[in-house]
Amino acid sequence: MERGAIYARVSTSEEEGLQDPSRQLHACQERLEEAGVEEINIYSERGSGADSSRENLQALLEAVKDGEYDCVCMSEVSRLARRTSVAAEFIDVCVEDRKIPIFLTDDMIEAIEPENPMSSFFAKQLALWYEEERKQTIRRVKDGMKQAQRKGKWTTKPPKGFTTDDDGYLIPDLEEFLRVQAAVERVLDGETKYRVEKDTGVSRRTLKRILDDPDRLRLYIDVETDDDQLADALAETDVESADLPDGFEKRIREVVREELQEASDHE
Repeated sequence: MERGAIYARVSTSEEEGLQDPSRQLHACQERLEEAGVEEINIYSERGSGADSSRENLQALLEAVKDGEYDCVCMSEVSRLARRTSVAAEFIDVCVEDRKIPIFLTDDMIEAIEPENPMSSFFAKQLALWYEEERKQTIRRVKDGMKQAQRKGKWTTKPPKGFTTDDDGYLIPDLEEFLRVQAAVERVLDGETKYRVEKDTGVSRRTLKRILDDPDRLRLYIDVETDDDQLADALAETDVESADLPDGFEKRIREVVREELQEASDHE
């Protein structure tokens, strides 16, 4: 064999522990060298196995269709995809159409070969198993989140001004809550988000999200919310409206005087 390709994919999920592709690449490099492959090209990328539009996967598939390689190597079938249809298409293009083998370094079978139809069948069964495994994992995560939510625990990133205790229950961070509240009031009072961010440390992005969300705006301005978990957290802490920004009353008086003067000038 003269030309071979390696495909490596690392997941975006920390739980899978596959953030570094070097182990996959090293094992595949050794496997192809043992098979006598002289020229090796690498296709490596980071992405979910559920995403069939991955750029390097599609590039490799097109290269195989064009007859650029004599073999392909990867650690396991699941590196192709966590969807059976995507993995099956790749296998068919290699083994059925181009008659080239797919070497596997860390799977239940060592190769998918044109001269062994059962290897192709078994590889597709593996792909089906990987897909079902992923579905089961998603179901378990969702069930765990629902159970935690039923118990009153907060399962996503807390909003600004809140944190969670050791048991996962939402609690206000009073100092941060009042800081965000004062920052929002300053923007509503006419100050620029840039100036408020510089003075308070509350980012313009956070301010925009709050100001664009009527429910979240009510949370910080009126300390009221329809969210049961947020309401329970607020009930446990005496959170009062923050004092008006320095100079607020002075600026209001100036605005009133200007309005009265303008009205007088038009009489």
